[in-house]
Amino acid sequence: MLWILASVAFALLCYEIPTLVTEVLVRLLRNPNGLQTDFHYYFAAAQRFSTDPSALYLPGDHVIAGFAYPPPAILPFLALSALPLGAALLVTTVASYGAILMAALQWSRYLDRCGISTDRKTRIGILLIVFASGPTYMNAIFGQVNAFVLASAVAFVLLAGAVPLMAGLLLASGAWLKLYPVLMLWVGAWDRRAWRAIGYSAAALVAIGALSLVWLPIDAYEMFLTFVLPSRTGNTAIHITNQSLVAFLERFRYDPALYLNWTGEQAVTISRAAGVINLATLAAALVALRTSARQPHRSAHAVATLMALVAVIAPLGWGHTYVMVLPLVMLRLMQLPSSGRFVKWFTFAAVSALMIRSGRHLPIDMIPAWLQNLVYSRYLLATVGLILIPTAPFAPSTRRDAAASA
Repeated sequence: MLWILASVAFALLCYEIPTLVTEVLVRLLRNPNGLQTDFHYYFAAAQRFSTDPSALYLPGDHVIAGFAYPPPAILPFLALSALPLGAALLVTTVASYGAILMAALQWSRYLDRCGISTDRKTRIGILLIVFASGPTYMNAIFGQVNAFVLASAVAFVLLAGAVPLMAGLLLASGAWLKLYPVLMLWVGAWDRRAWRAIGYSAAALVAIGALSLVWLPIDAYEMFLTFVLPSRTGNTAIHITNQSLVAFLERFRYDPALYLNWTGEQAVTISRAAGVINLATLAAALVALRTSARQPHRSAHAVATLMALVAVIAPLGWGHTYVMVLPLVMLRLMQLPSSGRFVKWFTFAAVSALMIRSGRHLPIDMIPAWLQNLVYSRYLLATVGLILIPTAPFAPSTRRDAAASA
């Protein structure tokens, strides 16, 4: 099954790479207005900031578009804004794929440490799947930063015990780029070896924030904390590109026509019921992880789940945010040989679902709306399934796992 997925991944890469180059990078190198990407928002924010530091955030940034990252996140974009937009996106794209590669290699090292490893050919096949996955491709075509966030989270886990200062600094850097990596601090709930790294993370968060005041006005932090962040956490987007749990729940209240076609008007206030379910899901998952991760053979699953939860519970868990699920995908693929038949087929189906780019309008308009929502929310459902596999009676049990638990 792995090699079927790897063959499909190779075929997808043969499509994705030329498409990315010709339809995105070359077009923007020739004309920065050739098409609209998320990168435009970051680039425009950097240009605004260069002229007027008080204009970092715009009134519309609290909805579903615009620059809504923490203030220090603008600093790398300031450096990129010295280039033409197309060239800046090219640099970001190359660096993004490099970050994905680094994260995958570091995660493989961590799995080795946990007693989960495989041969070189299988690792190459898994890397093909990671690089061709829908989230990785979307991260590139939109010019997103999630690859760097993933790399910081994986580096923190790998280095927390051996090099806590570096682990803390990298996690803090990722958190100031996008708040998601903060969730990784929960690793300390079951791993005391990570406590020093967590302390360094807290110190680095404060130090980076203070140092950034050399370039950033204090008003930017006030705007972010009092306006942008509360508005972003209280709203979601019902378009099918958003694969978050709250978006999935909210789509049941709307006609498919309202979430299939992108108009830029899909921002909705998160209902109380959806918000409660989202928070309850996060709380239940964190409690369960704290209990299960105390078993040595479950620690890798717990860490991978923690990263995957970032995409699930974020109100705007776009398809490209699901690069945070790739460590979980790698773990499941490495466990395939020792898994039962059901788990093998389920893993195959779940990973296949993640290979198809989210947001595509499929020819399924004739089926009921609730069923359409299930199909279009495949990233979310596949991820939840991959998370829950170890709790099922047919969960994989490898010889290495048995030895670790003995």
